[in-house]
Amino acid sequence: MKGKTPKIGFRLVLFILISILQDSCTQSKNKNKAMNRLKNREIIQEMYKTTLNQKQFDKSDLFVDKDYVEEFNSANKPLFTAFPDIKFTIKEIFEDGNKVVTLYDWSGTHKYEFHNIAATHKNVTVEGMSIYELENGKITHNVAKPDKLSLFQQLGVIPQDFLNNNTNPKEAVYFIDEFEIPKKSFHDFKEKLDYNRSYIKNLEGFIKDDVMIQKEDSSQMIILTTIAVWENQKSLDKAKKLVQSEYKRIGFNPTKFHQKLNIKMSRRTYSLLE
Repeated sequence: MKGKTPKIGFRLVLFILISILQDSCTQSKNKNKAMNRLKNREIIQEMYKTTLNQKQFDKSDLFVDKDYVEEFNSANKPLFTAFPDIKFTIKEIFEDGNKVVTLYDWSGTHKYEFHNIAATHKNVTVEGMSIYELENGKITHNVAKPDKLSLFQQLGVIPQDFLNNNTNPKEAVYFIDEFEIPKKSFHDFKEKLDYNRSYIKNLEGFIKDDVMIQKEDSSQMIILTTIAVWENQKSLDKAKKLVQSEYKRIGFNPTKFHQKLNIKMSRRTYSLLE
């Protein structure tokens, strides 16, 4: 009997190890299944929480496709190195098919060199937009469009009044749209409006934009006016082409969108009276 005891002990240890491995595999499979059940927008929200804000880049593969994860992490490395306390806040998020768009801002302290800019130790807050494409619950492509002009102004690389110094008011063009929106359609409309505003801010020749709402007693309609100011007609014409290309890329048709939501729009272009 004494000679058999070691064999029994070995079998017991082996059984325990196998059980532990099986439990570990089961937990991993359950976690992956749970991720697969999430909607694309929820996957992106989890990615912001775990990867971007908790800095757990070793877990990027939970959210990013294996063929894209290295590129994804490498693209983020310079920013996270220069601003080690960076934190992202999602302001708006919406999902369209296999694409998810986030409008966000990030805040951080410039503690190390960034794009050949020596550390300024300044605290900055930068708005931005990101477009994510997903397949089978994993990110396969990402386009980020931060407000780099604002970042460089806050770091002191570009003067705050740069645009005013380089813009001829007589050449400026005011692109004005007015929308009549059923209240039930306002949320869907505002998502697309925010997307468009974030996109055009990064285009050459853009100066500023404003959105105004008309106060009235109607309980059914919302009257909204957008005013985008461009350096000149040439920059506006170029921006129009780029916006149309972007709409085509994301599969967005403004005319059909307005018809579907019963939105009426009028458009005018102005310049200053000499």
